[in-house]
Amino acid sequence: MLLKKVDGLFVELSFAVFLTCVSGSSQTGASHSQSAYFLPEFALSPQGSFMEDTTGEQFLTYRYDDQTSRTTRSDEDKDLGWDAWGPWSDCSRTCGGGASYSLRRCLNGRNCEGRNIKYKTCSNMECPVESGDFRAQQCSAHNDIKYKGETYEWLPVSNDLVTPCALKCQAKGKNLVVELAPKVLDGTRCKTDSLDMCINGICQAVGCDLQLGSNAKEDNCGVCAGDSSTCRLVRGQTKTHVSPEKAEETAIAVPYGSRNVRITAKGPGHLVIESNTLQGKKEEHTFSSPGSSLIENTNVEFQKGPDRQTLRIQGPLGADFIVKVRYVSPRDTLVQFLYYQPISHQWKETDFFPCTVTCGGGYQLNSAECIDVRLNRVVPDHYCHYYPENKKPKPKLKECNMDPCPASDGYKEIMPYDHFQPLPRWEHNPWTACSVSCGGGIQRRTVICVEETVHSEILQVEEWKCMYTPKPTLMQTCNLFDCPKWVAMEWSQCTVTCGRGLRYRVVLCIDHHGQHTGGCNPQLKPHIKEECVVPVACYKPKEKLPVEAKLPWFKQAQELDDIRSASEEPSFIPDAWSPCSVTCGPGRQTRQVKCRVLLTFSQTEAELPDDECEEPKPEVEQHCNLGPCHGEDAFPQFTREDLYDWEYEGFTTCSASCAGGKQEAIVVCLNKRDRQIVADSHCDASNRPPKMSRSCSTELCPPRWESTSWNSCSATCGVGIQTRSVTCKRRASFNNEDSVLVPEKECLEAKPAIVQSCNQFDCPPLWQVEEWRECSHSCGGGTQSRKVHCKKLHSDGSVLKVADEFCKNPKPPSHIPCGKIDCPPHLIGGEWSKCSVSCGVGIQRRETVCRRMTATGQQVTLNRSECTSLPPPPLVRTCRVSSCVKHNKESKPKASQKREPQILGQNRVYIQTRQEKRIHFTVGGRAYLLPKTSVVIKCPVKRFPKTLIRWEKDGQALFISKRLGITKSGSLKIHSLEAADIGVYRCVAGSAGDTFVLKLIGKDNRLIEPPGDRKLKTGQSGNLDANEAARMEEKWNRMSKVWQTWSEKNEFYLDDSHSNDQAFLRVLSSYFQKSAEPPSPSEHPNRHRELALLPGSYSMDARHFEELARNISEQAEGRDVADDMASQLIYHLMAEVTRPQSTTEKWKGPLGEKVALLDKTPNTSELALNKDAQRRFQKQKKAHIVRRRLGPSVVFQKQLNLSIGRSAFLTNATQTVALMCEALGVPEPKVFWTRNGIPLRSSERISLDVPGRLQILRPQFDDAGRYECTAANDQGTDSESSLLLFAEPPGIKSSKKNSTVWAGHSWTAIVGDTVVASSGSNVTLDCPVTGVPPPTINWHRKEGLLKGNMVLLSNGSLSLHNVSFENFGTYFCVAANPLGKATAASALLVTALKAPAEPSVPPRDKARKRIMMASRVGNYISVKPGDLLRLGCPVLTNHKNPIHWRLQNQTMQKVPGLQYKILLAGRVLEVNTLFGRFYGRYQCHTSVNSQIMSAWVSVSLEDYQWELGNWTSCSASCGNKGTQSRSVRCVSEANHEVNSSACQHLPRPALERRPCNLQDCPPSWVPEAWSHCSTPCGSGFRQRQTTCRQMTASGHIKILPRDDCRPEHQPAEREVCVSDTCALWVARSWRQCAGRCLGPAVSTQHRQVICQHSNGSLLPDSYCDERKRPLSSRNCSADICNVHWVTQAWNTCTVSCGHGFQSRKVECVHKKSHKTVDDQLCSWQKRPSKWQHCSATSCSRGECKDTSHYCAVVKRLKLCLIDLYKQRCCKSCQEG
Repeated sequence: MLLKKVDGLFVELSFAVFLTCVSGSSQTGASHSQSAYFLPEFALSPQGSFMEDTTGEQFLTYRYDDQTSRTTRSDEDKDLGWDAWGPWSDCSRTCGGGASYSLRRCLNGRNCEGRNIKYKTCSNMECPVESGDFRAQQCSAHNDIKYKGETYEWLPVSNDLVTPCALKCQAKGKNLVVELAPKVLDGTRCKTDSLDMCINGICQAVGCDLQLGSNAKEDNCGVCAGDSSTCRLVRGQTKTHVSPEKAEETAIAVPYGSRNVRITAKGPGHLVIESNTLQGKKEEHTFSSPGSSLIENTNVEFQKGPDRQTLRIQGPLGADFIVKVRYVSPRDTLVQFLYYQPISHQWKETDFFPCTVTCGGGYQLNSAECIDVRLNRVVPDHYCHYYPENKKPKPKLKECNMDPCPASDGYKEIMPYDHFQPLPRWEHNPWTACSVSCGGGIQRRTVICVEETVHSEILQVEEWKCMYTPKPTLMQTCNLFDCPKWVAMEWSQCTVTCGRGLRYRVVLCIDHHGQHTGGCNPQLKPHIKEECVVPVACYKPKEKLPVEAKLPWFKQAQELDDIRSASEEPSFIPDAWSPCSVTCGPGRQTRQVKCRVLLTFSQTEAELPDDECEEPKPEVEQHCNLGPCHGEDAFPQFTREDLYDWEYEGFTTCSASCAGGKQEAIVVCLNKRDRQIVADSHCDASNRPPKMSRSCSTELCPPRWESTSWNSCSATCGVGIQTRSVTCKRRASFNNEDSVLVPEKECLEAKPAIVQSCNQFDCPPLWQVEEWRECSHSCGGGTQSRKVHCKKLHSDGSVLKVADEFCKNPKPPSHIPCGKIDCPPHLIGGEWSKCSVSCGVGIQRRETVCRRMTATGQQVTLNRSECTSLPPPPLVRTCRVSSCVKHNKESKPKASQKREPQILGQNRVYIQTRQEKRIHFTVGGRAYLLPKTSVVIKCPVKRFPKTLIRWEKDGQALFISKRLGITKSGSLKIHSLEAADIGVYRCVAGSAGDTFVLKLIGKDNRLIEPPGDRKLKTGQSGNLDANEAARMEEKWNRMSKVWQTWSEKNEFYLDDSHSNDQAFLRVLSSYFQKSAEPPSPSEHPNRHRELALLPGSYSMDARHFEELARNISEQAEGRDVADDMASQLIYHLMAEVTRPQSTTEKWKGPLGEKVALLDKTPNTSELALNKDAQRRFQKQKKAHIVRRRLGPSVVFQKQLNLSIGRSAFLTNATQTVALMCEALGVPEPKVFWTRNGIPLRSSERISLDVPGRLQILRPQFDDAGRYECTAANDQGTDSESSLLLFAEPPGIKSSKKNSTVWAGHSWTAIVGDTVVASSGSNVTLDCPVTGVPPPTINWHRKEGLLKGNMVLLSNGSLSLHNVSFENFGTYFCVAANPLGKATAASALLVTALKAPAEPSVPPRDKARKRIMMASRVGNYISVKPGDLLRLGCPVLTNHKNPIHWRLQNQTMQKVPGLQYKILLAGRVLEVNTLFGRFYGRYQCHTSVNSQIMSAWVSVSLEDYQWELGNWTSCSASCGNKGTQSRSVRCVSEANHEVNSSACQHLPRPALERRPCNLQDCPPSWVPEAWSHCSTPCGSGFRQRQTTCRQMTASGHIKILPRDDCRPEHQPAEREVCVSDTCALWVARSWRQCAGRCLGPAVSTQHRQVICQHSNGSLLPDSYCDERKRPLSSRNCSADICNVHWVTQAWNTCTVSCGHGFQSRKVECVHKKSHKTVDDQLCSWQKRPSKWQHCSATSCSRGECKDTSHYCAVVKRLKLCLIDLYKQRCCKSCQEG
């Protein structure tokens, strides 16, 4: 078959049949005997005959009577004499667009009008790329057929304007074009860039809808037969301002999918395209020469003229194209653009939101959301607002859940929102200030959907509830007037009349009113003068004939231009050339060329400026020569002097490939006659033209990493950190200072490390001292102590405490004397008296003594008068003696006593801290409760009827009421406690009785006084006056406040301000738990009910209360609790526990006795305790930093506030970092800051103005490091640090290697490698990652889950043990941190191939891979741990007798710790060499032919060991930072170094380091930081200090005299500086006080604050100091806000019976004018309720009437069929 590449099978068969027919017929039918001839319809013609019609055209008729192929005749064809059309034939092509035909026959001979064949297109799908061009396939079919005796390789000739449907081909490599066939195959395109196709040799029109005869065309949006409604025309122009400082500027961003793009740049700037795909891929494309380029599958045509560049893109664009202009010369570049942008965002209606009710009839709303058509995802609404063509659909409303609700009156379900409860509405805040002051800015505001509840509360709800009304706009334009701009006037005349001169113009700053003003950017001001050239020679040149002079008979023909007419596109229209300026010899011709355009509506031409025409402007002047004048020679004659002359012949190659190079002009000596270069000696050397050069390759060099030198190490030993700054820069010139900082992603190489470890070696043991403790006595002689330890810092950061002998230096003192002064006089207590009681709890007293402690520590007694002004110590205290005998229990009770009633009371204290409904108590205790709490007080008794229990209050019989009653079990119930319930309740059971004290706590934590007489009653126990009662109440109030702080939310939660209370709360918490322990079996069975007391209260025994107090005292003595807090709390608690009772109250001590009362007569104990607490509180305290321990985090917000102690990873979004260091102490401590150990000072970006606050503006990579805050006062110091690092996205250091692993081997590969592993091998895939914070590593398998032998190691590697074919697949490593993730993949191929033979393997290695056979004479083998050890016994495979193995003459079972296997019936012994002692002599014993056979093999241990290498060279030449280290290597017995894996079973020795070159460094200059520039704006100077310093061998820095350093090496201490901080905040006048109301007559007002240059131009806010920014808003007094809510009377109820609603009018009214204003003015205060429920009399069922105001709605909605609504609207439903 000759036609091998034709894409359709039908075509191939037809062509084969055709060739067969041609070869068998005569050759007269073809013009050439050897050429192929295609019949007119060979590809489509069925078996029939061709006949000629009257027109001379060929048509086809059928000669067979196959009626089954006919379709039914149509009505219109019956009258025309034609039969019905036949079926469609097979398509002429299988792809690329072919043709199919249908035939019909004439029923009355040949008298039918019309054609008998019709065509249609088919197979319109595109062909594969490899199929090639269809016309080329037809030409190639003739390659094997001789043409004029020769064969050729034929190539297609396309786009023939005369015969587009003839098969014309050209011989490859020849200028031979032949028409090989009069017709191409049907379906062949007429032209390469057209859809029209050839059918039957005629070019038929095909529309974009791929239909024959269609005139459908694509619109500007690329839509076939569209109306250009899916895109929008974007056209305009912009002027770019580039400079050497601003190398490029974005001119226009053309979005993805745009079409018919035309961009023209007029000026010197170079056009650059940056493509940005939807997948985030970015590339930059430059154009060096005209032509077409393919960018992201989009063809871009670039044209370049003298001062014009044009980009034409048919489209659609395959990515976003950002067109930039790159700097070439100082002139501005004008960019004009035109393109059709697709409308990529459209509105799409959402589904209906959930129904407003679940039953009874509600409504549903839907909305519309903005959809990104390209990505098919929802985007914010403002994207759809960009296109005016987009109209947001209005929300739709429909009814839902119409089924009636069970057991409902049907009211709420019918109208979920009515005029009593308003519908949700939109609420918006005021507009923000305009983003710019001119030129068109935007204002924004926030809008939320709110709903008013039945309680008149305004709540934010979902937005869909407000979608029934349009959402207010969130953004609007503002300040639309133009900004002031530079306007240039006309140029003046040139200052000279010939040659080069200057011309000038006036440039003014004009505002939008046309007035001369200020505020224009001075950097954008056009130049006011430029060079000009007058085309008149300033001297008369020597007359010479031009070299190009022609002979007379070669007279030039005058150029004839085609007459051009204007079109709809602007174009240059030239006029005819003028006659030559001379009649003979050389002259000039001129013409006019104008830019014109045809106005279609008036069919007239209009003249435009030349800039509007994009094509190059034709020449307006040319040379002409009408032949030599009379008497002149035909050829010019030259003398030798005139024959040779110097000329410039191009430029040399550029001296640099980027960042600006030079090109020198090449000067050559030229022969003018033949234009050939000759030797320089032929030209006059004195007339040689001057050297000329020009700049070239001015584009920036590719980005690369530039790093600074490493900072000094943060530590001299142990482990330190060094940092440096690494930035991505592009060089603008070869001057190091001319570099541009670019984003890091532009540097393609791996980023160098910015942090490294240093001085990582063990420190020598050193003394470490702690802070001195306080002096044991402030006077009278005391001691200060501190702890001194000998510690060693290791290189891994760990600290080891060693014996004192290891520290070589003398040990610092641990104790020093202090306080060597006389103490002031003080009062002390004498000996305590005996306890006032013989049992139980009583009191003790003592006298005071005035004494003084001298400086030597001796006590001296003074006169009492010396201490009169001093507070006395406590003179009274409680005491406890042995327990008192209770009811004479030990004696034998009498019979009458045994039957006496007994109350089982519980002596407990209850404190309530949170509101509860009901609490159960047991009589015998006391409780401090909150009001409105209900209580039940039980009175458990023995031997007494509970129904006869009586209760008393304050000694009086209890009055029973609705709130107060006694249950059948004798318990007292009080509902909703009030102040009247305060008192002492007594349970009386016959002769027995017990009390319960009840107190109430008020809102201000004060005890509520009972009503009536506020004075405390006097009783048997003593009297308390009103002052003492007030003091007791004050104590309780202070205690309750402390208690409330601790018991917040029933959790002992402390922030930093309560850190001193930790120890106390530990004790307090433990006793609360004790009090909640289960009761013992002997206690009352219902006690557990009150122990499960409430989460918001505390309960404990009185003895626990006292024990708690004692423990707190001990804690205070150990200084775990602040003295002032502990002493005051103990005093308050004990005073409350032991306070006197009323006459009817019996307070029981821990063992049941009455507590002795304090003698309050002198009241000195209380006074002394309070003053002592105040004195201790005022004692000085050491500086302390408040710590808030939180984990590090990655920060994406612009402003970051950190508490010291917390670390953070910064991102590019971080603009401000503030570190807070809150320090406490008395006196107030001072705060100092360091970074990496270096003190910080204020600078332009670092602010230390606020104490305890460090602020960093615009943080840079140099700002990363460890920041330490140190707080110090006279009592001591404290420090804390935070680590700030810049976050980096994760990266994977993948590899691209191929490796093979054989069975039994192990291999470690890097992710990205392709690994071919044999079955049974071990493979480990490492995933080395980079990123800050360190990324997390996860592995995934493309073929499924990780399972079986796939193990994820702790270092992030993936281990595959004993690889099998199930492990075949692709493994992905995913590294992720908060900045993103990175992915790399490795392919694992599993094969069954074994390792190739290794003939050169040593015997020792072979032994590890095979079985070592034992021998009767013995064999020897050496094995290392981990090798495979298999020993064979030399017997035949059919050996049946048992085989026994022994090691060292011991049976295998008796060898301790040995692991082994017996294989092949004992013939092979496999030993595990990783465990036990496996080496020695192995023997196998068996019997062969009744004879004992023994063989043995000796296994020896192949020994390896770790060995230390030589010392490295010292890392420093002087100072104390020099170190040396010794490497560790693994060596064999022969002292040969082997792989470290051979020693991995041995403990690896530590890497040794030692200091070296410990000597003083030579003096050197050290400069400090530069000061600020002396002027805030413009040129000034700055200064710094330099000091001469020397580092000693001990690491100390010595400051030396300046003469010790060499003066010629001293750095400069003063230099000129230029400050760019010429920006100042400018505040406009305050606007009207018309903001949102904040209170009564209080509103807000705003003003605009802008950042402005000193010359008046506007700058971004980042250029001004944020700390000095004036206020932009403030509160103000506004009479419009002097409003309040006014309510009217309630309306009548909505129903006459049953339950309904009633409403009232609530208005916002001005207080002065009493006029109703907008409700928003009253939004600062809560709005009163507008409606409420109301109840009328019950409805009677006998009368048929309406009982709802909404019966009209029920009737309209046809709800009367439902019984529920029919009953409520009986009358209305009957009327319907």
